[in-house]
Amino acid sequence: MDLQKIKNNLNNRAEEVFRSLGMEIEEVGDNIYCNCPAHEGSDNPRAFSFSKDKGIWKCWTRDCQQQYRNDIFGIIRGYLSKQNGVDVGFSEALRWSCNFLKIKQHKHVVIPEVIQEDDFARIVNTISKENNIVKSCEPIELDKCVDIPSKYFLSRGFKEETLGHFQVGDCYDKSSKLYDRSIIPIHNDDGTSIIACIARATKEYKHPKFLITPTGFDKRYFFYNYHRAIESIKQTSSVILVEGQSDVWRLHEAGIIQCMSIFGRTLSKEQETKLSTLSLTHIVVLLDNDQAGRESKVQIQRQLNRFYRLSFPKIPTKDIGEMTIEQIKKYVFPQIKGIVNG
Repeated sequence: MDLQKIKNNLNNRAEEVFRSLGMEIEEVGDNIYCNCPAHEGSDNPRAFSFSKDKGIWKCWTRDCQQQYRNDIFGIIRGYLSKQNGVDVGFSEALRWSCNFLKIKQHKHVVIPEVIQEDDFARIVNTISKENNIVKSCEPIELDKCVDIPSKYFLSRGFKEETLGHFQVGDCYDKSSKLYDRSIIPIHNDDGTSIIACIARATKEYKHPKFLITPTGFDKRYFFYNYHRAIESIKQTSSVILVEGQSDVWRLHEAGIIQCMSIFGRTLSKEQETKLSTLSLTHIVVLLDNDQAGRESKVQIQRQLNRFYRLSFPKIPTKDIGEMTIEQIKKYVFPQIKGIVNG
C-alpha cells in the first residue's frame, strides 16, 4: 500500500482517527472542530478545525499545522509530539497510521520520493509556486564542488559581492546529487561551521526543485544569518525578522545588517526563546505581503507584543527579495527610523 492510499483511508475514517487520538470532536456539516491536539493549554473548543472534503486542518490559535503539515498525518504527528513531550518525526505518524489501519507490514509502505514543499524550501525562491517540492539528501563536501558566486542568483538580480559574502554558489560536480543546483549554506550560531544547506534547482525542469541536506536538520532552533547579524543586533538592541534568505540578501545590499530569516512564516518556540536572550527592545517583522504573511504577522504579534516594541512595515511588493535598493530606502527606511541610517 502506498502513502496516498493510507492517507485516503485515514481521511475516510477521520472521525475514528480523532476519537482514537482521544479528541472530543464536534461535527458541523463538512467540518470537525475540537481543542487543538498539537499544543498544550488549548482551552478553545474550536481551536482546531478539519475539513472532511479537503482533508486539511488548521489550528486557529497557534497555526500548529504549519509546524506539523496540514494533512491528517500532521494531526497525528502533532498529537504524538504533544503526548511524548518532544517532536516526533513523520515516520512515527506513519507507524501509528499503519497500526490503526491494521497494516502489518508497515515497514514496507512505499513512500513517495518527494513531499509537498514546506516553508523551509519555499523561502529559497521568492517567486515559488505552490506545487514546488522538496526532498532531503545526505551531506556532501560543499567546498569541493561549489563555484561562488551563484550564476543562478546573479541572474535573479543579486550582486556578486552579496553572494560571495553569504557563500552562495552553484554545484558544478556532475557526480554530485546537487549538480545544477544553487547552494545556500546555513551556519551554526558562531559561524564556525556549515550545519546544513538548501539546494535550489537552477533549471525549471529539474525535479525535485529543492533539496535539503543533511536529512533531519531542525530549522526551529536556528535563524539564518544569526552569526553575521548578532553584533549589530546587540549594538542596536533591535532585529529585523524576514521569511527567507533572499530577503536577508536584499536588505544587506541596502545596508541593513541586523537581519535574520526565521525559515518561513512561523516563529518557533525555540526561536522565541533564543530572541529572549538577546536583550532586545525592538523587533521589526518584515514578512511577505500576502494573505499568509499577514496571518503570520498576527500570530507573531500575539507571541511577542508583551515583551518587545514591534513594528510591521508595509511594502509595495510581494516580498523584500523583489524590491530594489531604491524601493527599500524609500519605503522601508522611513518605517524603521532609529534602527538604520537612511
